[in-house]
Amino acid sequence: MRRTVSFYAFEPGAPGVPAASATGIYIQALAALLERHSEHIDTRLQWLRPVEPAVRATFNERLAALRWMAGQFRQLLTDRSKYLLFLYPKVPVLAHLNHPTLLAMARRGYQALRLKARMTGQRIIVIMEDLPIEMAEGTAAAGGPPSEMPIAQLRAIESRLLRAAHMIVTPPGYQDTIVDQHGIERERFRAFQRNLYVPAAQPEGEPEMEFEAGKVNFLYSGAIDTTIASNFRRILRSIQTAPQARLHVCGPGREAVETWFDELGVTNARHYGRLNLATHDWLAGRCDAGLILWPTDNPYFHLTPTSKYSAYVSNGLAVLSTDLRAVADNIREDGVGRAMPINELSVELLRWAARPSLFAGFKERARRLAPVIRSGAEMDPWLNEIARAR
Repeated sequence: MRRTVSFYAFEPGAPGVPAASATGIYIQALAALLERHSEHIDTRLQWLRPVEPAVRATFNERLAALRWMAGQFRQLLTDRSKYLLFLYPKVPVLAHLNHPTLLAMARRGYQALRLKARMTGQRIIVIMEDLPIEMAEGTAAAGGPPSEMPIAQLRAIESRLLRAAHMIVTPPGYQDTIVDQHGIERERFRAFQRNLYVPAAQPEGEPEMEFEAGKVNFLYSGAIDTTIASNFRRILRSIQTAPQARLHVCGPGREAVETWFDELGVTNARHYGRLNLATHDWLAGRCDAGLILWPTDNPYFHLTPTSKYSAYVSNGLAVLSTDLRAVADNIREDGVGRAMPINELSVELLRWAARPSLFAGFKERARRLAPVIRSGAEMDPWLNEIARAR
């Protein structure tokens, strides 16, 4: 018997969800996985509707807010699929964290969804891509700006959604946090070790980018905000002393990073700005090692396996990371690189730049593992569980 699954998410490319962002890639990967199980699972993609510009312009008006959220929950509450699948935190209310009307209405909406599921036997699945509250609190605890999130209200919404869930799919590091915050029974959890990453079609012809290969090519993919800045600048000082190597950077913030290149006199690094997925993978395929530079004084960063790791390994790159627990566990299990404190990492980068033999084995293991990560096979157990359910 086929199982009907409605997958609710903001469509990749919609406002706030760039198609090549970590969330956009995650959504595309889940949709592709569900399609591959189509023999037993009938997937219905239910794209959440972004706020229209006309509504956004008047969003302080209570009526506009109510109409938008009512439309979101009307769709959820009238959906008769056996399974409702959510990617958290990209659920309706979290598109507008600071709107008090939406927060109040969302609590009631998810409570109604929970009651409906109990009455109809409908089952809710939540895949935890992120823990936004823990991330904000961890940044503040590590000396960053204090969180401005309405934490009490968001905890209440989170609790209603997660307590309604028949199944919560998370990295292992999230589970204790969720249990402590919401009292969820552990038998509801299903685990995955690595984030999803989908294959991208190669661009037609060579991308229009000034790629210059070095003896060894390092890649940093993603934003470089105030959290990352200190570690990134340390890496720039290292790469500056390895003229035979190249550092390739892509993501937002190009102007600020190029200012650092000028200030530090770094001539063997280039920032390409935001890239679409195909061009990103073209660039990654011409590099040797990917860098993960999150600081270790933020407790949240130790919990997440990070999409960077999957993006690097699925493109056959060795990985050099700060010593974050979840990332370090994957690196150790997969045998694709090294995880160490930033002061040691900056020295190890120089060793790799001088002696490619030091990471050749890591790169080969990543190349062999790449098809496994791109297949999304880690998600198969809970998908098969749905397919076999009575």
